[in-house]
Amino acid sequence: MKNRENLPEIDTAFILAGGRGKRMFSFSALPDGLNNLGFNPEKMHKSMIPIRGKPLLEHNILWLKKWGIKKMVIGVGYQKESIINYFGDGRKWEVKIIYAEHNPEGGTGDALKEDMEKSRVKEDYFFVTNSDQLTSLPLRELIKIHFSKMNKKEALATIGLVYPTFPFGKVEWNSKTHKITNFREKPVIEIPTSAGIYLFSKEIKPYLNNDLEKYTFPQLVQENRIKGYLYKGFWDTINTIKDWERLNNQF
Repeated sequence: MKNRENLPEIDTAFILAGGRGKRMFSFSALPDGLNNLGFNPEKMHKSMIPIRGKPLLEHNILWLKKWGIKKMVIGVGYQKESIINYFGDGRKWEVKIIYAEHNPEGGTGDALKEDMEKSRVKEDYFFVTNSDQLTSLPLRELIKIHFSKMNKKEALATIGLVYPTFPFGKVEWNSKTHKITNFREKPVIEIPTSAGIYLFSKEIKPYLNNDLEKYTFPQLVQENRIKGYLYKGFWDTINTIKDWERLNNQF
């Protein structure tokens, strides 16, 4: 189905939520704030970490729903029960949720291919997103970019791009005098970086091997079949406990 802009209505998304989150829970003690909220990393997936009273994954589902996504395939693996038991079939959120189990040790391309095969989704176009981020990125803009004219070959992927925040303080330093001339705490680096949010054509399947960013996207670049949309609004990701503390206070 198409709308007034002659663009297809895309109502399906895959959410990759099968990984272990090793960087985040590589130590034994959690902050009191997480303990008090009942989060247990030994029994719960990383995407179930609470942000302002809701699991991170729930925030992602509500964001997808806002942009017209009605069917969501959650790719699960490690600690899958914590996700399945909480979200069920999705009717509480007025969406349809399907689960597809993939090998959590494989790459993101392997995981998505496995999820596509097991869920039997046949839509021509769909979104794919990681489960460890928070954003207000407008998915409609990805659709507009994806279907804008590029060349004779149709684009198979459009990637959401963001300017990331550098995790360390930036120091400007004079190598001759050894004088520090400026210091900026965790500046935004204006280098477009993948946001972990994608719009794919079903024709991408043969390209799905290993990791998306190491294998799939470089191949599409060589064939001139990939685009990007730069979003300068809110986007952040949770990779460490410090990320959680910061986002839980700011969100």
